[in-house]
Amino acid sequence: MRRIFTADEAFAKGVTPDALRWGARTGKWVRVDRKVYAEGPDPPTLFERSIAGALVTGGAVRSQAAGVLYGLDSVRIVRPEFTVPSASSNSRDRARRRDLKPEVIVDGVRVTSGLQTMLDLAADMNELQWEQALESALFRNLTTIEAIEAALPAMSRSRTKGVLVIRRVLALRPAEARPTESLLETLMVQLARQFNAPVPIRQVEVHDEFGQFVARVDLAWPELGVFIELDGQHHAGQPVYDANRETRVVAATGWLCGRFSWDEVNRTPNDAGRRLLRVLAQAVRRPVVTSQAPESA
Repeated sequence: MRRIFTADEAFAKGVTPDALRWGARTGKWVRVDRKVYAEGPDPPTLFERSIAGALVTGGAVRSQAAGVLYGLDSVRIVRPEFTVPSASSNSRDRARRRDLKPEVIVDGVRVTSGLQTMLDLAADMNELQWEQALESALFRNLTTIEAIEAALPAMSRSRTKGVLVIRRVLALRPAEARPTESLLETLMVQLARQFNAPVPIRQVEVHDEFGQFVARVDLAWPELGVFIELDGQHHAGQPVYDANRETRVVAATGWLCGRFSWDEVNRTPNDAGRRLLRVLAQAVRRPVVTSQAPESA
């Protein structure tokens, strides 16, 4: 993210008003909003306009723009999004009036809390997208299921769509489920649900017959003797590591392994879903080794 600064910050560093205007004319920086600039000549993005709006009004970045700052999955900014303090006379299109307590700062930018961001996102996303953002928020410890549920009664009085999205997603989520640890894992959970497969257990720890830790697998059906290996973007040595881990898990459990790549799950989900069902069906037709009982992490 390129540096965004206010005119007052530039003046404090000795930049004169004439030099500030000259820099904007020559492309050294670009004006984003009233008295707010970004380095470089490129036109401001919606994300940068969200930050600038918050700086000008004394508000905070919100909704999808806040999701970008937090690094949440599946957020897409379609307009500048920021809050305006309740007592402020500054009126901006699409800005929501809200006082922030406590204040949250992310990368030097004032932003709504993780909980408030997830509540705002529910009105701007469909159920699949919001679930993907939710899992990444839970994994980053930005909020909790309990906090979201506690906020629903007050929220239901003003934002019906968002409440429906939240309730539908939470109703499908196992109560004790751990957060997924990547977008690919979340997509695989959603794919299994779409194809009416049994609900997988997340982050399953596998131990050998001596009780020694072998590996942790992303998704598994211990009662069927199946686990999933998900291949995301590989780094050097990653394929060899994954193959060794798969071998250790199979040797310790006798389970079947289903291996799926990002391209399969994201680009050809129907083929991936049918292959998942075939793996699960094959597991039903074979005996399951029960010499040890893996436990969820």
